[in-house]
Amino acid sequence: MTLYRFDDDSADPPTSNCSGECAVQWPPAFVSEGFQVQGVDPALVGTIERDGKKQLTIAGSPQYLYSGDKVCGDANGQGVGGKWWATKADGSRAGQ
Repeated sequence: MTLYRFDDDSADPPTSNCSGECAVQWPPAFVSEGFQVQGVDPALVGTIERDGKKQLTIAGSPQYLYSGDKVCGDANGQGVGGKWWATKADGSRAGQ
């Protein structure tokens, strides 16, 4: 599924500012031990603690899924509200 980043988050230090109803619409991309992100330099991949779980970060930016994406390849969250962007492999915003 497409990963997204949120302009209201911080990458340094990595901090999520999406909670409550925001996190329902944009579920955090949680990962488990030993996870791998294909196509991304492992040096850019990390996690932050959230709700007792590990949320994926890429280049410090917390990562999310979008509830409006239904199948792999959907990117319906791209540009939503002028603050949500698909994440490129280097951690930057897609389409910018």
